[in-house]
Amino acid sequence: MNNYKALVFFDLDGTLLDADSKIPIENHQAIAQLKKNNILPLIASGRSPEEIKQITKGASIDSYVSLNGQFNVVENEVVSKHAIPLKQIQELMALSESLGHSLACYTETEYAARYSTESMEKLYQLDHAPLPQISADFHKKYEIYMIYLFSEDEGKDLVYREKFAETFTFFRDSPYSLAVVLNGQSKKAGIQEVIKTLELDHLPTYAFGDGNNDLGMFEAVDTAIAMDNASAHVKSHADYITKSHLEDGIRFGLKHFELLD
Repeated sequence: MNNYKALVFFDLDGTLLDADSKIPIENHQAIAQLKKNNILPLIASGRSPEEIKQITKGASIDSYVSLNGQFNVVENEVVSKHAIPLKQIQELMALSESLGHSLACYTETEYAARYSTESMEKLYQLDHAPLPQISADFHKKYEIYMIYLFSEDEGKDLVYREKFAETFTFFRDSPYSLAVVLNGQSKKAGIQEVIKTLELDHLPTYAFGDGNNDLGMFEAVDTAIAMDNASAHVKSHADYITKSHLEDGIRFGLKHFELLD
């Protein structure tokens, strides 16, 4: 590992990506310049490792906290991973099906849903991502690191949280879905694991984000930077507010903290 001077964590949607869920050229250039300045850029996202690799293809970035802290990689080496026990997956499936909600299980490289629903289709359309394969026993064949629960009925969120209070943490990250991880896991925990495992506690850390699921990430770093397109609530938890993700906000924020020339 290089002798880095700082770590910078980036959320993807609404932060590093443009309106088409792609990394714009100016952000490609900013990431390359960070590496040249001996600063380590990392993605911190609810997306899977495979999705992150596809999105960042061609960019100078090979480190990420993925699946909301469940699978974490630095310079293409796995730092930590947390598989969900089969019994707990099956218990969640039983409740979700009784409420009419489908869910998708995520491995390191692929994902599959129990059955298709309108909410599921809306989520993947929103993310510009391929729909999951449909499989009744995918979760029995592979190690599962995260679950996506497809529901637009926010009134039922509490049912899940109360039933699985000792097992899962539920992040509502879109109007159509909740990301489900093991208790104790999150972007925050994943970032902390990366920093601790690599013994980089002495380095300054920064994070760029725009959503409610980025608040934990903000807590894990020294300096939290909210995009201008973030909600007032997210902005209230930031140390600095940069321009929006559609107005070169990443580069603007990096320059403000003298991380770019």
